[in-house]
Amino acid sequence: MTSSERIKASICHQEPDRVPMHINASARVVERLLQHLGLSTVRELMEYLHIDVYDTRGMDLHSGTAPIYIGSGKGDKKSPDHPLLKPGKSWGGNIMSLWNIREYEKDSIHGPVLEIENPLLTDPSDWEQWENYLWPSVSWFDYSEINADLLKWSEFSIMASGASVFQHGSYIRGLDAQLMDLLMAPDKAEYLLDKLFDFYFDYYSKLFASCGEQIDVFALADDFGTQNSLMISEALFDQYFASRIKKLADLAHKHDIFLLLHTCGNIEPLIPSFIDLGVDVLDPVQPESMDVVQIKKKYGKDICLRGGISSQKVLAHGSKEDVQQEVKEKLDILMPGGGYIFSPGHPVFQVDIPTENIVTMYETAWGVNGEK
Repeated sequence: MTSSERIKASICHQEPDRVPMHINASARVVERLLQHLGLSTVRELMEYLHIDVYDTRGMDLHSGTAPIYIGSGKGDKKSPDHPLLKPGKSWGGNIMSLWNIREYEKDSIHGPVLEIENPLLTDPSDWEQWENYLWPSVSWFDYSEINADLLKWSEFSIMASGASVFQHGSYIRGLDAQLMDLLMAPDKAEYLLDKLFDFYFDYYSKLFASCGEQIDVFALADDFGTQNSLMISEALFDQYFASRIKKLADLAHKHDIFLLLHTCGNIEPLIPSFIDLGVDVLDPVQPESMDVVQIKKKYGKDICLRGGISSQKVLAHGSKEDVQQEVKEKLDILMPGGGYIFSPGHPVFQVDIPTENIVTMYETAWGVNGEK
């Protein structure tokens, strides 16, 4: 099977020749993996780890394949003026730069981690501030070369990631303020959510029209859960987010593309709604928050699962033997009958995960079923 065939079979609940595998990691983790394995390029790393999925934002979510930025036209119409995007170049899929949010590296006990600067829409009473924000537009981009650029990754299953109906608003407004808006200022909440949705719907409509035949999966990133419960009520989810997810699912399915929804935490109460709305893949099935066995048993016939390997405990703190046992146990549960994509319980490896444990995770998975 090709990687694309493998992903499609798994999502359609058919058992493929082997379990398909996915990886995302911070830039620092990618550097560590390359150095540890003596490799030079991300493509070599993907091949070594037997990865099936190429993320259009790149493995590090900042350096992928995207349309060319041609200018915002906010100031001089002849001169692009976005402070974080460079004209004549792909913007690489970096969500923060797209929404004019600056990132910086902060030291931690494990190494440098990315943080974002304070939200920019801080005054809920200042409509002028909101209206004059540098909202992105699909007209900023030239989509004519994206099809040829993605052909360079055709040996992989291609996933177009980067959209959001909830989470990205927290980078602009601040999570606390955004949550309060949902309850206390629905006009502000709807304004921001419309800005997010309208851009992403139009952007991916153009992207799919340009290269949709190459894309297998369209991924949304929206954390609706905390470690132990939902972040918002089911009623608020229905009020603000259900219809938006449904429209994006319909857009994907119109182009024969599957929809993946990433949401960390314990989101089990929303899984039936996700299925009804057209979500095809649920990520990351976080084992510290939900019972993976029960999730597979209750919903595994209706939605494909991705993740399930303990990041917070086993990968971060376990031995090589612990990682091997975790991988084998989870594959025994999740792999039979298809409907599973191999990935960690938090989809983006951070610097707290030992490099050796990441390599062991993928080598073990390959050893379990890679020789079928």
